[in-house]
Amino acid sequence: MMFDDKLLKQMYLEYNIPCDRLVSNPAILQGFVRDYSGRIGKDIDPANLSHHLLNLRRIGEDNGGLPKLRRKYLGRN
Repeated sequence: MMFDDKLLKQMYLEYNIPCDRLVSNPAILQGFVRDYSGRIGKDIDPANLSHHLLNLRRIGEDNGGLPKLRRKYLGRN
């Protein structure tokens, strides 16, 4: 199955959730998959999408993979 990597990267930045947490939390992953499926107009298997997201993370931003997320500063306390 071919995925729209440009859209996945855009959504990844919108959700602002690290990839490992996104794919390991079923509730978050289902929401992400539902949103992605709605945007492309096709049903997507969550397992295939999570596998593809992990591959994009492994590739790294410099090689066309997922961009790094900005961490939230919560202060010293």
